[in-house]
Amino acid sequence: MRRSSTMLVAGAVTALACGVVAAPAGAESAPPSRPGTQVPVYAGPLDGTTSLIADDTSGKAARTARITVTYHGFNATSKAAFQRAVDMWSTKISSPVPITVDATWAPLGSNILGSAGSNYIWKVGGVWQGDAIANKKAGRQLNSAPDIVARFSSSFTNWHFGTGPAPAGKYDFTSVVAHEIGHGLGFWGVGRVNGALGTVRYNGANGVYDRYTKLGSSTGSPLLWKMPDNSTKLGSALRSNNLYFDSPAVRNANGGKAARLYAPGTWRQGSSYSHLNESTYPKGNPNSLMTYAIGGGETIRTPGNITMAIFKTIGW
Repeated sequence: MRRSSTMLVAGAVTALACGVVAAPAGAESAPPSRPGTQVPVYAGPLDGTTSLIADDTSGKAARTARITVTYHGFNATSKAAFQRAVDMWSTKISSPVPITVDATWAPLGSNILGSAGSNYIWKVGGVWQGDAIANKKAGRQLNSAPDIVARFSSSFTNWHFGTGPAPAGKYDFTSVVAHEIGHGLGFWGVGRVNGALGTVRYNGANGVYDRYTKLGSSTGSPLLWKMPDNSTKLGSALRSNNLYFDSPAVRNANGGKAARLYAPGTWRQGSSYSHLNESTYPKGNPNSLMTYAIGGGETIRTPGNITMAIFKTIGW
């Protein structure tokens, strides 16, 4: 039997306080939508080392988003660890519309710690955006379904649920949840490779993230969305190990440089393209939260300046 409960994160910003009153569902026409997809995070190596990047604003910053989580199958200890990640994100983004998360504790695939994504994506301004950003822009919930759907591995045996850093050989649950909420909030692109052909379009449109990805790190490097769609050129680019997310906000946050993305020579569905590069932002780097894997003993409980700059670029 599946157990469920709901925990509310009190936010400092409400629709009324921001001068935006959420319209009842159906009161206005909604933009076109499609189901979203899940983005996983994998267990990195158990190398016997530990690292800690704490959130230096924890307990100090005002909460500027209201996030509610409906839990299925979690116990009190895992809920508390989950909640720490939610509390962190509620101070990093701002929205007049509550953000809803549906989280399930269940067996997942081999070496997968968790997965999450936008429950629906919405075509706003000609590009796909996830539920939470689309709702923010609309000033209301566009439908009654949860905004983020997340799953975490109940079959994994060496979780660390504590408030302190994870010891060597344990995987920090709060860090994994923080990573997956990041995907649910919009850290994803629609790029994919099928055989030799690549695309950064879904049903004819890019995701907002895809409008800022490019082959190469210079300001003049070609943007992926301007390459021929369903082409070998784009397929090669997506597997080039030379992809970057570039915007003025990212360069301001990253010492004048674009942010390197994970783009291995073999396409890894769900991992390639929608993560920062692991070798550029390794364990212990303050920007390592949104790489494709979280290692044993790795505690990273803040998004880092690069991820926050990407979020600013895509609409947060």
